[in-house]
Amino acid sequence: MVNENYGDLLAEKIRANANLSKLTDYEKFVIDRGFEFGTEASLKAGYDRLWKSRRGILISKDEFLAEANKPEDGAAAETYDVLANLVETGKISAEDVYRYARFKWCLNDPDAIVSYQYGRDKWAVNNCEEKINGDVARIMVCEEWGFEASRIKIIGTPYYDATDWQFIRFDCALVSWLWRNGDLHQVSDNPCRRPGGDRPRPGRQAA
Repeated sequence: MVNENYGDLLAEKIRANANLSKLTDYEKFVIDRGFEFGTEASLKAGYDRLWKSRRGILISKDEFLAEANKPEDGAAAETYDVLANLVETGKISAEDVYRYARFKWCLNDPDAIVSYQYGRDKWAVNNCEEKINGDVARIMVCEEWGFEASRIKIIGTPYYDATDWQFIRFDCALVSWLWRNGDLHQVSDNPCRRPGGDRPRPGRQAA
């Protein structure tokens, strides 16, 4: 017996019968991601998570883990707690939390979620968990931005996955910089990390 995927079948039906220029948001979701959902209930739950996040409603931890397809007792649950705190303090949006689950950012390393302020109301929050060596990070910064390598001091753990996906905090000539996802920002030198333990809490400088 062939196992039929509900989301696939519904997507095929929409493509065959709907006016593709006038699709509803739900129909667009089905066409884009229907193949991920084997049942009607799971498909509707998946769309509900997206619907909430787009309207500024923070999805629950259970919804976050369902979107990420991660277990309750893993690191992803801690990642959600860190992100929820950032939403509460206004550093990220509810939709950002959804994206961390959807694109599986930092789900294995909640400690990678570090944020720096780079404007009056602007925060840069890490979404890359691929760690690299500090010396390698220094060379990359020099090659990308033209800083003198001998004057660059890497701060904290540098993360780099691609030319447009990185989070590298460094100092040069008494100025604090952050290279994040292809952009370079001057930042406050006080990082905000996950609360708890002996790690610095938001608003306190790391040792």
